Amino acid sequence: MQHSFIKTLLGFALLGLAAACTISPEIQAKMDAYDRSIPRCSGAAECEEKWQVARDWALANSNFPILTESEDRIMASSTLISMRGIGVVVTREASDSGIAILVDVECFSAYGCPDLWDLKLDFNRVVNGG
Repeated sequence: MQHSFIKTLLGFALLGLAAACTISPEIQAKMDAYDRSIPRCSGAAECEEKWQVARDWALANSNFPILTESEDRIMASSTLISMRGIGVVVTREASDSGIAILVDVECFSAYGCPDLWDLKLDFNRVVNGG
């Protein structure tokens, strides 16, 4: 009898954990919109122009200065967990369809941050010239 009770409790615990890990339809829609609108470029001039816009966006939207920068990565973030604010990491990745410019927005706050997906969508809009 006790074994059955423990299995039932474990089942409810796993069900609760699975429910806590689900993504809301609103967030899923933002994730899909982000994937569809990732900035891409193919020529050197177009890529350099979009990269500069991406750099400017990172500086304007991060609470941290640029920590490291290379031709394929901009890190305007923090390595200290005691810092608070929004960090931005931009990467340039080659693919079969050209170059993709990707953003990752990080929240360094126990009290929450603005919607990170909204920031990522704004990045895509701005870098795409919107």
